[in-house]
Amino acid sequence: MTAGDLAAGLRRIARDRTARERPAFEQVHHPAPARAPLTLEGGELREVEGVSVFTVRRDAEDLQPGRNLTWELDRVLDALSVRDPEDVDRGLREAAGCSRSDMAVLDLETTGFWGCPIFLVGLLLEEDGRLVTHQLLARDYPEESGILRLAEELLRDKRLLITFNGKSYDVPCLRERAAYHRVPSRLHELAHVDLLHPARRRFRRELPDCRLQTLEREVVGIYRTGDIPSRDIPDVYHAFAATGEIRILLPVLHHSRVDLLTTARLFAELAA
Repeated sequence: MTAGDLAAGLRRIARDRTARERPAFEQVHHPAPARAPLTLEGGELREVEGVSVFTVRRDAEDLQPGRNLTWELDRVLDALSVRDPEDVDRGLREAAGCSRSDMAVLDLETTGFWGCPIFLVGLLLEEDGRLVTHQLLARDYPEESGILRLAEELLRDKRLLITFNGKSYDVPCLRERAAYHRVPSRLHELAHVDLLHPARRRFRRELPDCRLQTLEREVVGIYRTGDIPSRDIPDVYHAFAATGEIRILLPVLHHSRVDLLTTARLFAELAA
């Protein structure tokens, strides 16, 4: 074997190793197919720093008519502000002194596990006295940067972030992807209530597990039918990104909205 043969072999090994380590969707870049504008109830384009971002904005209350989530949150937040901190679960104390207009519920959908791109940022927050859900959707992979910038804009005047397992996943993931795209983030400035830990302390002896959907059914009283399994969500998004067919993604959008509602109602139950 000559020196040239050895060098060529080493270059092939390096290329093969790089391809294995690179996420599958980055191995070969295909331009986004030409597609018609997305048409969806509550869907609209918003401009952020000169970039168009597709969002779905809808009232939160229409997901579970007959329950006044706005009143429930006001009641528990008012109660937290006057209770002795020693009487409040330590995981909920960050919410003391905050109002409904201060808070935002956050839930992410990503293309995989840690380090994979975010394609949907779900937020539940107050607008003009009403609770609304915002779903910021990357219509293809390069739009991740835009949805992260809009998420930061929507969180600009908030003081309190509420998540489920967000300290271990959602917030670190959001900060990591923001850093990757050089999007300035102020997440570290927000008070953060992660409901996973108070829920475990409260219900671990009463329930078989403390997964969000178990708590949703047994504590909050929401029963999902026909829900998409979380493990299937990345594949569904990849199919949507390849075709632009929004109907493919409808179960994921519904799953995300229900997660936001469940998290808000679980906060109200735990804080009560």
